[in-house]
Amino acid sequence: RLVNLRRILPPLLLIRLLLLLLRNRSKVKAAVMLVNIRRLFLFTMFFCGLAFAGPISALNGFLDWMDSCELASLDTNYVMPHKQWWRIAYINSFSNTNMNVRSFEPMYGVEGNLNAETRLHLAGSVAFRGLGYTYTYDMDHQDMSMMFNYYGNVFGGEILFNRTKSMHGPLSIYNWLELEEELYGLVNTDVDVEGSDMSYYNVLTDFYVVLNDEKFSFPAALGYSHLQKKSAGSIILGGGYVYSGTSVRNPALQYIWGGLKHFSIREAALGAGYGYNFAYRLGAEHYLLFHFSLVPLVTVWNYYDDHYEEYQEDASFKERDSDETTWLWDDITNDEIQIIWMFRNSLNYNYKNFFAGMNSFFARQTLSKGDDLDYEVDLWILRAFVGVRF
Repeated sequence: RLVNLRRILPPLLLIRLLLLLLRNRSKVKAAVMLVNIRRLFLFTMFFCGLAFAGPISALNGFLDWMDSCELASLDTNYVMPHKQWWRIAYINSFSNTNMNVRSFEPMYGVEGNLNAETRLHLAGSVAFRGLGYTYTYDMDHQDMSMMFNYYGNVFGGEILFNRTKSMHGPLSIYNWLELEEELYGLVNTDVDVEGSDMSYYNVLTDFYVVLNDEKFSFPAALGYSHLQKKSAGSIILGGGYVYSGTSVRNPALQYIWGGLKHFSIREAALGAGYGYNFAYRLGAEHYLLFHFSLVPLVTVWNYYDDHYEEYQEDASFKERDSDETTWLWDDITNDEIQIIWMFRNSLNYNYKNFFAGMNSFFARQTLSKGDDLDYEVDLWILRAFVGVRF
């Protein structure tokens, strides 16, 4: 069946409204912002195309099958799906990335703490059934994030892309450097890293399986496609894959850091946690929902890789790569279990087809190689949103 035209017009009207708002800004900022709005517009059109595909779409068929399986076991006294397929939301977002690194080798070492700038970002979200896309825009063009997600009652997951060029902070570096002609010595250097010196990006993929899917609803708390009518909790099984990459962009900093150009860490993890939805009915069709969930994931595999340009006596540079892979049983032997922490909470208000609220996401990635390497990255995102279903 074809989706009625009324399901397509609202996102088009929203895009039109955003374009009109651009006229109140300077031409330079409007031009930069328009590029990012176009990205959101293209993804909106993509989801609209999914709706037009109707029953001949394999995706729609799969989602129909998922809905039928969900309704077969769903306790509608606790959870009720909304009839509307579409959701759009405007979001104000704050985010921060914090990195602690300590690495020591015979020829060089580094220790310090780096932080990204914490500032207000504008974001937009569009969702079709259980599928959603969110894009976050930074006026200074230093930070960017976007997320694809599927939130179902039984299982779901997210893919979050995050990038920042505003990392700054103090680093203490020791390295063997050329002091005089043909003479090398150990040099300790304190460096204040600026935003233009480094760039950091990560890809975080996670999935969940809810054991009490009859009464506890993840999409009610995070996707706003369901309504949680009574309070309920559930044990949550989870897994994830995290890729973190850091590039040293400043040649002077590369030289002080022993020729380091790039290092990356990849981790795969499995675990379990718990989530709970506190549901309150404020009046006829007025509902308030508070959600929290904590899912620690134990790393079963990780991979560390770095890329150097070594300075030679003939003033040339020789590139080299180093990498190290560790499995879970290796960490158990060394008593160094790595854990990825994922915490979410949200507070949302629902009235008919309108929803609004706040949510937060926190993830901590750790990697330790005994006395040689300690690495910890914290990512948190705080969002305030308002949206409609149709």
